[in-house]
Amino acid sequence: MNLPTRITMARIAMIPIIIASFCLETALPQYSWIFIITGSLFFIASMTDFVDGYIARKFKMVTTLGKFLDPIADKVLVVAGLAFGIAAPDVVGIPYLMIVVTVVIIAREFAISLFRQIAASKNVILAAGKSGKYKTTFTMVALNSFLFIPANRMAGDAAQLASKVFWWIFIVSLGIAVILTVYSAIEYVLKNKQVFKDQKTQVEVIEEEDVEFPDEKIIEALEWCRANNSVEILQMSKDLGITIKRAFKIRVWLEIMDFVKIEDNQRVFEISDEDLEKIKQRKDEYYAKLGTNK
Repeated sequence: MNLPTRITMARIAMIPIIIASFCLETALPQYSWIFIITGSLFFIASMTDFVDGYIARKFKMVTTLGKFLDPIADKVLVVAGLAFGIAAPDVVGIPYLMIVVTVVIIAREFAISLFRQIAASKNVILAAGKSGKYKTTFTMVALNSFLFIPANRMAGDAAQLASKVFWWIFIVSLGIAVILTVYSAIEYVLKNKQVFKDQKTQVEVIEEEDVEFPDEKIIEALEWCRANNSVEILQMSKDLGITIKRAFKIRVWLEIMDFVKIEDNQRVFEISDEDLEKIKQRKDEYYAKLGTNK
């Protein structure tokens, strides 16, 4: 288990502690300072989401276990924060607001998860938009701000002012988060609307000759993938003027040759100039033996 995965595990372990702290805060209102513990723990847990992802990508420490645990930790933490809002309507100040927001956010997650399952069944690579990341950021800002609104339970003008500031940050951030939640879902589906096309893709066995001696189309595909930093089948088929079946076969070949990596649930194409030249040379030598110049 590497460092990013350990950080993710720590975030998961913090969630029940955060929930317990919030429950104590509610059950023991005479101890007005408990909200500081709840808010601080939630803030630390939120920050670990950015830290583990950064370390994993920066130092190429992405693992299958990490990719499994990270979204679970994120979603459970967000759901916990939304539940806090539902449990404390007096802190929110707007009746039923958190119920509506929770339904919108959870419905979006269910819809996108189902959409990804359909795409995976069709071997379609999904193009993600930046709005999804912004949505997560504003959601976390809103939930963190919400947990510090109870500063008004403490004495002093500074505490009252801080509470009002946190409330406005919470309301504004939450509104932006809801808008981005809906927008990012629509954007995600529209960017990947090919998922809804009824296309049948058959995976064929890759012959040894295809792997050892690539033809000119594979060379073109290698250069196309590097230029576009993509291995998206439909676009490759369109740009190279080949069938979807042929484009899929080429991508499988690229995966066999270990030129395609999976990072953050996306296929990333990587090939060095040296490897590309070796493949071109091998192709030329092979067809030279056959007495042709393909």
